[in-house]
Amino acid sequence: MPKVKVITDPEVIKLMLEDTRRKILALLRNREMTISQLSEILGKTPQTVYHHIEKLKEAGLVEVKRTEMKGNLVEKYYGRTADAFYINLYLGDEELRYFARSRLKTKLDIFKALGYEFNDEELLNVMDRLLKKEHEFKTEISKEIEANEDKLKDFSNEDIIHAIEWLAMAKMGRDEESIELLKKLGELLKK
Repeated sequence: MPKVKVITDPEVIKLMLEDTRRKILALLRNREMTISQLSEILGKTPQTVYHHIEKLKEAGLVEVKRTEMKGNLVEKYYGRTADAFYINLYLGDEELRYFARSRLKTKLDIFKALGYEFNDEELLNVMDRLLKKEHEFKTEISKEIEANEDKLKDFSNEDIIHAIEWLAMAKMGRDEESIELLKKLGELLKK
């Protein structure tokens, strides 16, 4: 199973962001599970869980890993198709852009609760542009990691994800626009 899978299709990203599917993917990160196991943990009917599993299968995010006979029944165990999925919310799809921006607005509320004062729209625009640059770099790096899976098999998923973050920071440190945006962020977000 690949360590990292880059998801670039906006429709697949939207499918992943649905609450129940997001929870299913999180549960399957740790182990393979059956519909009935997922149903019990999620508090959803097996039919509902099956529907979401099928959507995730169609999108190439989940697959049947093994089957076991339980009496006359065949139980399917589902698992993820990659240890980690990297999604980019800045792919030009308006719905995803709105979602990314609304997540940033929550951060502004946190900053205000901590006593920071700023122009909401100005700070939001800087953060939005900075995050877009970061996502561009992380997508590029994740694709490189995907292409070099065999060289990384001895490293943990967590270490690989941290490496992606560090490599993205290094790229941002060499990118003039990113540097200017970081300076602007520093000017806007201070007490």
